[in-house]
Amino acid sequence: MEGSSRTVITSRDVFLGRNPWIGSHLLPELTGPTLPSDWPFIPLIGLYERAGASDGGGLAVEELPHGSLQAVTHCLQWLLLLEVWREEALKVVLPVAKLARLSCVFLCSSDLFLERPRLTWNTLLDSLDLDVPPPGLASFQDLYSALLAQYEAVSFGDRLFGCWVLLPLQRRYSASMRLAVFGEHVGMLRSLGVTLDQLSVPIERFTSPPEDSLPLLRLYFRALVTGTLKLSWCPVFYVVAVSHINSFVFSQDAAEVEAARLSMLRKIYYLADEVLLLSLHSLLVSLFLFALLFLRL
Repeated sequence: MEGSSRTVITSRDVFLGRNPWIGSHLLPELTGPTLPSDWPFIPLIGLYERAGASDGGGLAVEELPHGSLQAVTHCLQWLLLLEVWREEALKVVLPVAKLARLSCVFLCSSDLFLERPRLTWNTLLDSLDLDVPPPGLASFQDLYSALLAQYEAVSFGDRLFGCWVLLPLQRRYSASMRLAVFGEHVGMLRSLGVTLDQLSVPIERFTSPPEDSLPLLRLYFRALVTGTLKLSWCPVFYVVAVSHINSFVFSQDAAEVEAARLSMLRKIYYLADEVLLLSLHSLLVSLFLFALLFLRL
């Protein structure tokens, strides 16, 4: 009786033109969700129903419907975002249901699961030019100076913030930003505790090619010998500084650089920091060889 009464009311609203009270002119009244609770998995299920179930999962990627690989990739990316950042959105889906739906990736094709992701991170890094002023700013250096000040003030050693601050300090970018860290903001090294495993880019992007800025090399060396830069505090730039100092000592450069190199070697001889001494073991070897050469002369 209740159903027929509702039908009569809907019919009256249609007749009188009461559109705000009408849910739909063509479809029955909506009484449940428009999508199932596992809707993020629908592309995987749909591909399995179209290709895997009918062909026994024997189709190669090239034989799948057009755009299937891209659809599966985007679906898995979306699921990862939901699991990591919006965990509540998928809590209604039982773990066993998630496993069953993800299994469709293996069941819908004979080689889809062999596809490797096309990583574009390194390409994006290579295209990043910090010498070009961002729109609305005089230079990136101004923005970076504000970032360094903010990191010192509020970061409390946050690893994400630390990775963000480290990004412009790669060797390929201007030494002015590294000079700012080891000059005006050297205190931040005490809390820049990003480890090599947490670093978002390869460490080689910081250590290669060898540093050629003599003022920066002197700041690296001063931070190491004074204890401002320690492995336990700032692992990334401890490794970077030691690497560049090592390279500098073995380099062949002009007289000014040679004088700076010999000055560093003399100071290393009197170091009391055992950890730093072990890190600079190659420098000690070079110091020994230098002494032998001096005695022969």
